[in-house]
Amino acid sequence: MKLILLVLLVLIVISVAAWAVHFYMTVQVSKKLIHNAVSFQLRSEDHTKTFLILGDSTAVGVGATHPEESLAGRLSTYADMTYVENNAKSGALTADLPGQIAQAQLTHYDLILIQIGGNDIIQFHDPKKSGIQLEAALRQLPQAEQVIIISAGDVGGATLFPPPVRWIHTYLNNEHHREFIAAVARAGIGEYINFGILPTTKTISASPKIYLAADGLHPSSEGYELWFEDVSKQLKK
Repeated sequence: MKLILLVLLVLIVISVAAWAVHFYMTVQVSKKLIHNAVSFQLRSEDHTKTFLILGDSTAVGVGATHPEESLAGRLSTYADMTYVENNAKSGALTADLPGQIAQAQLTHYDLILIQIGGNDIIQFHDPKKSGIQLEAALRQLPQAEQVIIISAGDVGGATLFPPPVRWIHTYLNNEHHREFIAAVARAGIGEYINFGILPTTKTISASPKIYLAADGLHPSSEGYELWFEDVSKQLKK
């Protein structure tokens, strides 16, 4: 009996060690993707159609092979934007939005896209507090013809994290969706696209090798294409 327990203990230790090594290596891949990512921007004097992007690494476009293949890049091309300003920053939290808004160069935009919440979920932040922070940020936005807000579809679907943590992330993700919907309604500003209830999220989770980048966390170019298909349906052209 003692021998069996010892063998089981050794197997558990080996499994945990193997996962720890895999996690470390994947995090290094993620850091490299973040370091090499270039946000899509188009600074010009032509303000015929203006576009402001705010948010986290998904707004930067981390995971996309080329900036044009990020959600911001695809929307810019689709809507024929003549001026694109991207103030997003990898690692940004909902609480960081006011700082990004303060960097805005114009007082009016045709479209403002906010992609936020993923890092709040990863770091186990209180969904209610994140919702309050989002509402406050929305009230600080420059004027815009349209404001679209999205958050992570399901952080729990990211293969970077072990199952127990992923389950917690899925719960927090759903709560963030609920609080963000309420925040947008209270502010009376913008449209919230709930990826949590769209088929896109299930498609990504079912085929992570296709729709997630090498770090198993950020969308790949194919993943951003799926996001684009949903967001573009709501775009006013």
